[in-house]
Amino acid sequence: MPATYSPPYESPIEDLFAYNVVKYLAEGIELIPQVPVQTICGRFVLDFVLRLPGVGKIGIECDGRDFHDESRDEWRDAMILGAGSVDAIYRLRGCDIHHHIEDLLFLLSRLEPWVMPEWRIKYLEVLATPEVKSRLVQGLSDDIYQVRYQTTDQERGSLRMEVRRTSVPPGQRRFWQTAYNYAQSVGGGDLDDVIASYRQGSI
Repeated sequence: MPATYSPPYESPIEDLFAYNVVKYLAEGIELIPQVPVQTICGRFVLDFVLRLPGVGKIGIECDGRDFHDESRDEWRDAMILGAGSVDAIYRLRGCDIHHHIEDLLFLLSRLEPWVMPEWRIKYLEVLATPEVKSRLVQGLSDDIYQVRYQTTDQERGSLRMEVRRTSVPPGQRRFWQTAYNYAQSVGGGDLDDVIASYRQGSI
């Protein structure tokens, strides 16, 4: 069965994301809203999980301007990834969901090809801007994808997608691994206390 748009959702940007993404998802993909994850630093809730049993499971976070602390988000994502609940977490800005949704979905389709069938990816490619297509030419190995648009409108002038994955290339490390290992070393606990303890030890 195809995923369905089933409001209400927790916020307007989550509603907008769900409304758009279900048009492109492959048969059998589940779009699950508000997924709780128990970690060593407490219970967190992912805005969405896209899941295809036996293939993959990714978390989607729709970041509104008023509810976004980048440093804490990275620690929070570290605990979720360390718990093994998802293979990756994608962070999408609310302004990009409003203004650049086709570009976001096209990027997602190239980073996670199992999420959409090829014919829908081709349709998204027609809708995608030259700027995002040019960004893809640079490769798909980064953790942050940024696109600059030719416009004087500051809010519409750029796109940013952040990705954190459980799989890390051999010989490389990511900060989320350091954060999770530190949380384990102190026995977990309240996330803000763990972050404060880490920062004190780093001074």
